[in-house]
Amino acid sequence: MKSDDLSENPIDAIAFEWVARLDRAPLSSREDATLKAWLAQDVRHRGAFTRARTIWVSAGRVAAFQGTALPAEPPASAPLSRRAFSRFALAAGLAAAAVIPGKPAEASRIYQARSGLLHVQEPLCGDLILDQGTVLRVRRGPGAPCLDLLRGQAHLTARKAPVRLNMDGLSIDLPDGASLIAHACGAESDALVLGGDILTRCAGEKERRVLHRRDWIRYEHNRISLSVLSDDDLERVTAWSRGLLEFQSVNVTDAIRQINRYNTQKIVLKNPACANRRISGIFSLSDPVIFARILSEIFGTKILIAPTEISLL
Repeated sequence: MKSDDLSENPIDAIAFEWVARLDRAPLSSREDATLKAWLAQDVRHRGAFTRARTIWVSAGRVAAFQGTALPAEPPASAPLSRRAFSRFALAAGLAAAAVIPGKPAEASRIYQARSGLLHVQEPLCGDLILDQGTVLRVRRGPGAPCLDLLRGQAHLTARKAPVRLNMDGLSIDLPDGASLIAHACGAESDALVLGGDILTRCAGEKERRVLHRRDWIRYEHNRISLSVLSDDDLERVTAWSRGLLEFQSVNVTDAIRQINRYNTQKIVLKNPACANRRISGIFSLSDPVIFARILSEIFGTKILIAPTEISLL
């Protein structure tokens, strides 16, 4: 399946970097003028900035936007040439890795899984698997690499060096070789330890806690909960990172919705008699045709396969 890295989309990458820069501190007058000029150059810049700001705010990072607004009516301008755009991108601090204006010692790279899973061997921190719709920012500063999980869930294995992972209300330190699955959704964050011993700190806490394999920590609206998963549950909740979905007596409608998240060819259940049936099993998240055929055989329905839709009649 095709997956995307925001670093391959200069407009989105620059927009995220401006939003991240705004989150750390107010812009200088020179930076503010540069941002406004960039927003005015192309309506796509405004759209990318709005999208980036929405994602950042939804992740609980709201300090950036005091007094910062889009220009009401940007002046019309001709699109930049490739060479002119490249010069501007460099001036704004974005090259192979994005550099935030005013912070020359810190570089960053933003990944977004736009269609299916995104597998990344990130040179700064290790192996990453991002779930559909996940947005992750990798920063390199004077210390260990830092990751900001802005939205979605990610499977992370630290390689070569310790890594710090930040989510809203939850900070995690992974030693070399440790691995986990982390999830962020607004004011809710959680992490499940897959290997190694990790250190966590929640907002408002002074002391860190050590978590081990199968430990699961959740931070939700200033509330902290801890639990330990069984090996079977661990296999089930990590199945997505292996390209699988495991259902245990799941409503067929919900199972189809989960499969459809990962595929452009959607399954449509047109037989109401099957809507409340349940299904169990392990299925490939990237093969909707096979999943639809299994449902057809189980429930005795007809199937109609089109390029963008698979109908269960």
